Amino acid sequence: MKKSAKYITIAIVALGVTSAAFAFGSHGWRMSPEDRAEFMTGKISEKLELNTTQQQNLQALSATVLDIMNDVRSGRTEHMETVQQLLSEPTLDQAKALEIIRQKTEMVNAKAPEVVASIAGFLDSLDDAQKQQLREHMKNRMHHRHQEH
Repeated sequence: MKKSAKYITIAIVALGVTSAAFAFGSHGWRMSPEDRAEFMTGKISEKLELNTTQQQNLQALSATVLDIMNDVRSGRTEHMETVQQLLSEPTLDQAKALEIIRQKTEMVNAKAPEVVASIAGFLDSLDDAQKQQLREHMKNRMHHRHQEH
């Protein structure tokens, strides 16, 4: 996979997660990630009027993203402690900081094919009208997001 394709994939996933986070915000942050994922898949299914196959593909995408989020969260405490340690030292240990970045990059690179396959499975199952509706929603989200700043 080319670097540009990886970056595009990462941007799409980040945008999706960000959009989901904003949608979840109106329903309380006390929801578990699983409950949030279920809520979002329900909203998307309803909005796009998905058929059974499309709902299954969306569920697969949701499960993939949820697994990745759980993987990221699992090392979060250790990661934050390491960053705090780096910041508390008189000089930044550049090798250690670079290693942290490399580890995160490796994780993203390892998960990218799975994410792209899940996104493709869902998007490829949509009809033209549903894809257009999704494009318009994403365009509106980007427009509103830029207006807020």
